[in-house]
Amino acid sequence: MNLPVGIDDFKELIKGDYLFADKSLFIKDVIEDGAKVILITRPRRFGKTLNLSMLYYFLRQNHAGSENLFKNLNISKEIAFCAKHQQQSPVIFITFKDIKQDSYKESYADIVELMSELYEEHSYLLEGNFLSESEKRVFKAIQDQEATLSNIRSALKKLSKYLKKKFKKSAIILIDEYDTPIQEAYLRDYYQDMMDLMRSIFGQALKGNKYLDKAVLTGITRISQESLFSGLNNIEVYSVLKEKYGQYFGFTEAEVSQLITQTQQEILMKSITEWYNGYQVGKYILYNPWSIICCLKNQGNLQSYWVNTASNDLIAKLLRKAKVSLKQQFEELLQGNTIEQLIFENLLFADLETREGALWSLLLYAGYLKVLSSELRGNRLIARMAIPNKEVSFVYDDIIEQWFDVTSGLESYDMFVQSLVQEKIDDFKAYLSGYIMQTGSYFDFNSNTAEQIFHIFILGLVVGLRAQYIIYSNQESGLGRFDVVFIPKNQLEKGIVLEFKTSATAELLLDKAQEALDQIKQKQYLTVFEKNNIKSVLAIGLAFCGKQVDLVHENISII
Repeated sequence: MNLPVGIDDFKELIKGDYLFADKSLFIKDVIEDGAKVILITRPRRFGKTLNLSMLYYFLRQNHAGSENLFKNLNISKEIAFCAKHQQQSPVIFITFKDIKQDSYKESYADIVELMSELYEEHSYLLEGNFLSESEKRVFKAIQDQEATLSNIRSALKKLSKYLKKKFKKSAIILIDEYDTPIQEAYLRDYYQDMMDLMRSIFGQALKGNKYLDKAVLTGITRISQESLFSGLNNIEVYSVLKEKYGQYFGFTEAEVSQLITQTQQEILMKSITEWYNGYQVGKYILYNPWSIICCLKNQGNLQSYWVNTASNDLIAKLLRKAKVSLKQQFEELLQGNTIEQLIFENLLFADLETREGALWSLLLYAGYLKVLSSELRGNRLIARMAIPNKEVSFVYDDIIEQWFDVTSGLESYDMFVQSLVQEKIDDFKAYLSGYIMQTGSYFDFNSNTAEQIFHIFILGLVVGLRAQYIIYSNQESGLGRFDVVFIPKNQLEKGIVLEFKTSATAELLLDKAQEALDQIKQKQYLTVFEKNNIKSVLAIGLAFCGKQVDLVHENISII
């Protein structure tokens, strides 16, 4: 059997004899959900399109052979349910996952083409006399990509009306990745135009549509009801903060074990867990399904797969522009610690650059963080969060490295970090000075900058060494708290400790750097290396005054 990398069409998956985890009971849960409109938000590549495709093939009316796709699946055991619902509904299925253009004009053209393809799929509606001549003209205009803006806005509602006329039953509308055009529009500065268009399309299709039986939407985020679904009172939203439907998006440990057995691969479950597990939805602990499938496809090779499936531009942009207080929180996350933050269940893109809670919410819903627990404090939802796994931690490494790697007039980032490892102290100082001059705007360096800001700056610079070292910052050792230490994973290699001071004047930089070096020894910071059986340490005292830096260093043996 084959592994379905990139297969999100349920019929292709079944007909192609691909290995997969049986999520077919999702169909029953959705149909029996009392909500008329259901929105399920999950990270990208977590099976949203495949699950909606499965719903489409199960429910759609008048398509012979679809029933065979579900033979021997869990849903087939629900005999009474299948008799009542299988192939009994007119269904509209549309996915916006590929609407990712640089301009509104280009994206609108793609949406026009998308509606055209949808109408082409239902071109049988032009046969017979149940549509009036004016309705047929509108249908043909949309099909031929000659429709007015007004007809594009009402295209889903009109199609549901036409289906009702044909089948004498209200339609089920399935909308996949509803928020992709809006996210892309925000990133590329045509947000309001796209919001106006999508608000009209969804509003007409979902609000007060008498031809609608039920609608299911999927996406990454829940965009504020007031801004997109205004007046829609019959919507139920299931995010990663709600347990319902938790088992249907992502793989459970039992499903991963079964896939490993079926592929007859010898992979340590511990390694798989470290790399791809960590997502939590209620009681369900989930693995990234895309990464698991890719890993098995590549004979168990553990590497980053999910991070390369889409651009991280929006996340990178927001983190780069974030306030220092938020960067301090990332310092905790990068060390494997947890943080507590306010989470917004509704997302306003306009808030992303002004309210920290909006950014944390986006990171959570998009799969860059996992929620360990949450509670209401008054009317505020507070979540305890962490980085889910090793694969996602590399996303942050890449983003932070980009802050420095794009700096003009400098050698590569790799040469900078290696200058520290190889004890090329003069090169290290030169690179460091250059990065401060070129990227100081991210951190607002000036003569009054607090020591903690330089701390975050340095920690960001050295993330590229995490494969070689365990990096700790701002932790207790000896008689105080060190700034940054590097514990080599190979005990035969030399450890590194960095201590920072700020200086009011440039003339005192060298004295302050020596003070920082003396503090390393006086406060016995080296005990952390003794505990890890490291015998030799490079100690560096760093002093900053605005964008100027100086340092002193010493090699210290630990007996």
